[in-house]
Amino acid sequence: MVIRQSPETEAASDGDIRQTAARWLTERDAGTLTPAEMAELVRWLAADVRHRAAFERLETVWAQMGAAPVEGALERQRRIRRRRFGQVTGAALAACLTLGVAGAAYDLPTRLGADYMTATGETRQIRLEDGSVIHLNSQAAVAVNYAPERRTVRLLKGEAAFTVAKDAARPFTVEAGNGATTALGTEFIVRHDRAQHQVFVTEHSVRVEAASHHITLGEGEGVNYGAQGLTKAYRLEVADASAWMRGRLVFADRPLGDVVRELNLYHKGRIVITDQALSRQRFSGSFRTDDTRAALTAIEMALMIRTTRLPGGLVLLHP
Repeated sequence: MVIRQSPETEAASDGDIRQTAARWLTERDAGTLTPAEMAELVRWLAADVRHRAAFERLETVWAQMGAAPVEGALERQRRIRRRRFGQVTGAALAACLTLGVAGAAYDLPTRLGADYMTATGETRQIRLEDGSVIHLNSQAAVAVNYAPERRTVRLLKGEAAFTVAKDAARPFTVEAGNGATTALGTEFIVRHDRAQHQVFVTEHSVRVEAASHHITLGEGEGVNYGAQGLTKAYRLEVADASAWMRGRLVFADRPLGDVVRELNLYHKGRIVITDQALSRQRFSGSFRTDDTRAALTAIEMALMIRTTRLPGGLVLLHP
């Protein structure tokens, strides 16, 4: 497709275009664009060859920083950014991106507090001083605090699996959000989500505490918790819940909205559903975590929907 400069944009200065591109890039990677705003972004990119060029240049600077996407930033930072975005000029954002610091700045609280982090598409194993092992999923971060009387790991974002070395004198606890999970056995997974966190036991048992309530989970059981407290325990297939540790994603009759959220952990860019009705369609499949393209192709064929691919790995799913 040839993109031509339209007459109404000829008067726009390069500085104005950079400012607008910086605003769009920040909003897109923060995950706050509505479907209507996403459509507006598509129109803006197509309106002028300079728009697309500026957008791609800023994306390159962002990528060179190696920073985790804004999608994984702490929820507190999301609220601050939403309140202040209207007060920050596009010129300031463009300048930050040009200097190559904006990508890191949005994740700065996580970076400063984390002992270990992973980037998009990266997983990592960390062996701690006592022999316990943390397996970090893509876009995850943890802070480790070992003391003589207890071992504490703070999951700052993302998902991590824990294999705990036994030490009766020092309990091993993973804190995430407003809850804490203490190992009573050896292996479990904790996921730090925006509003609701998940704990799943892959071996033995754990005790989960949140909002003044607690529950003990056995192997194959999971629970969610958030501001409203703990849900009831439920069962999951251990192999499915831990598939990401083997480089696989397994979806069994899942809403497309959930599937896309998982794929966005590994996709270098962003996948967006433009029609909310599509989010409720069910999908099943198994894919490699390093091949989101194959997953998107399968979704297209299974649900009879279309995809539009844009610069920077932006993919729109639509009827």
